[in-house]
Amino acid sequence: MKTIIGLILLVLGGLSAINPEAAWQLEIGWKVRDAEPSDAYLLYIRITGIVASIVGLVLIFSW
Repeated sequence: MKTIIGLILLVLGGLSAINPEAAWQLEIGWKVRDAEPSDAYLLYIRITGIVASIVGLVLIFSW
C-alpha cells in the first residue's frame, strides 16, 4: 500500500515540479476564465511538488 501511495505522490509531485502551470490548470485554472497564476504561487506549487516527490521516494524505498 505504501508503494502505491508513493508512486502517486511521485507522479503528481513530478508533474507539479516540472510543469507548475499545468498543475495550476488542473487544480484551479479550470474554475476561472482569463486568469493566470502569480509567480509566487507557481514557485509554491514547484516546491510542494519537489517535497511530494521526495516523500513518494521515501515511501517507495522504505521497508
